[in-house]
Amino acid sequence: QQYWTLEGVQEVFGDKVRIDRLDSRTLERDHTKHFACWVWVWDMVFIPTRHTYWKLPQGAGRVEEMEGYSPPDRRVALPPGTERYDLLTHVDRVEDWSPRSPRSSHSAQSG
Repeated sequence: QQYWTLEGVQEVFGDKVRIDRLDSRTLERDHTKHFACWVWVWDMVFIPTRHTYWKLPQGAGRVEEMEGYSPPDRRVALPPGTERYDLLTHVDRVEDWSPRSPRSSHSAQSG
């Protein structure tokens, strides 16, 4: 549900994609299996195909520092009860708004 906002969608797509609006069906929130939005992007390669997020139990992620001890690997294992979700991106329609290149007068095609 945290992604059902413009800010949440922006987090999924990153800073190279401009979020235009959420589809009205998404705003109804009848279910959380999919949502639809309109975006602007210079190149389709900037649209991520997947976004992974983790749902952590309440209070997770708090680690006490130990004075005088700094382990070489500072990664912390996920706490029990952590759930992983993969959001998959499907591009349904592409509209190309780039200006067309002018035709040469020497071209074999007319009009």
